[in-house]
Amino acid sequence: MGVQLMSLSSESLRYILLLVISLTGGFPVSAFSWSTIEVEAEMDNTLYQTEMDIPPARNELSNGQGIFLFAGRTGLDAGFRSRRALVKFDLSVLPDDAEVLSAELVLYLSRAAPGAPPSEMTLHRVLQPWGEGISNAAGPEGQGALAEKGDATWFHSEYSTQLWSIPGGSFQIWPSAVTTVGSLSQDYVWPCTRQLLGEINTWLNVPEENSGWLLLGFEDGARNARRFHSREHPEVQTRPRLRLIYRTPDMVFADGFESLPGCG
Repeated sequence: MGVQLMSLSSESLRYILLLVISLTGGFPVSAFSWSTIEVEAEMDNTLYQTEMDIPPARNELSNGQGIFLFAGRTGLDAGFRSRRALVKFDLSVLPDDAEVLSAELVLYLSRAAPGAPPSEMTLHRVLQPWGEGISNAAGPEGQGALAEKGDATWFHSEYSTQLWSIPGGSFQIWPSAVTTVGSLSQDYVWPCTRQLLGEINTWLNVPEENSGWLLLGFEDGARNARRFHSREHPEVQTRPRLRLIYRTPDMVFADGFESLPGCG
């Protein structure tokens, strides 16, 4: 009687191989080759376009403790001024030897000018350290509050001692990621790109280079500013978050069947 051979898929072969490894004292069958984590923002703030302070007059605005972030250009009621959001994440929550395989930024949009069309918003690497002081804007927060010590403003990365290299924030011109925002009351995702991934892995290895990102809206037209929830918002599930997939050397299977997540 001849022996009948069963045709097995590569996935079946993989699990058989892992079972054999486990039974012979190798990796446990339940092990995974990567892990996922959501990181909440460490700092965030909004740059409000204003005139520079000329003492004793105070003009510079910020919103270090506010529950909202803004990006885009305002209408007549706010003087056709630009708004730019800043956000930074503490990556020390990851293992020291982690390698990030995929990353995406998630922000919750809660307000836009009536009738504002869908608009692209770009994410840019910030090139200078910046601050989050105790400023806290009133009401809907679109007008900001007078800057306090350590706040990021349109002119100061840290009010009132450190200036940006250029007004409006020092950031990399080429965007790290881009997405189109439209409908309100929902999350928007800035998807993984090779540039975004490279920045995060650089920050893992050289934490002092991590100054986060600046969110830039369309600034050539009026009344297209958007409002997002900040890290201080009471609805925790709507705060800014960074979704990461990562691995460490002890997670990797060299079985020839592993398919790792990644991004373009």
